[in-house]
Amino acid sequence: MSELLKQILGSTIITTLITSVIVYFFHKRTERQNALIKREFEKLSQKDTAHFEWRKSTVELLGQVYIHLNRTSLGFKNSYSKLKKYDPFYENEIMYHSNKHIRDLLINNGHYLPPELLDEATKLIEHFDVWLTKYNQVRTVEKNDQARQIYVGPDGFPFPENAEKMFKDKYMEMFNGLHE
Repeated sequence: MSELLKQILGSTIITTLITSVIVYFFHKRTERQNALIKREFEKLSQKDTAHFEWRKSTVELLGQVYIHLNRTSLGFKNSYSKLKKYDPFYENEIMYHSNKHIRDLLINNGHYLPPELLDEATKLIEHFDVWLTKYNQVRTVEKNDQARQIYVGPDGFPFPENAEKMFKDKYMEMFNGLHE
């Protein structure tokens, strides 16, 4: 009987040892697969987070541009073009600061712009560059306070209305998409 017991115990120990080795290798394989899945998930999560942050920053940028475009548009239609004589406060506070602010926003934050707005941003920047240059020439260099308001459309640089429309439409689209 003791010989039979020795064989049973011996084969049990060998079976247990072999089973332990197999379980160990399966466990290690499972750990490696879990680590790989975790890394892939983290990579996708980081990509999604980065995309969300870019969209959030883009909406913030477009929102500022939207407000300043509205400010200058309303100011231009309601007051600026109707002024009988030059009003330095109005021109400086409304037109100059908003035109400069929009231009600076676009130049400094162009990396947040969606590709379909890059050409339109260039048109806005060009218009505002010319307007700011003419403003500086007339008001600062020539110190001409008698001249009417500064217009650059007749100089070949009309305000790019399509760019304004595209910026406003994109802002509304992205804002709504971000907050759904």
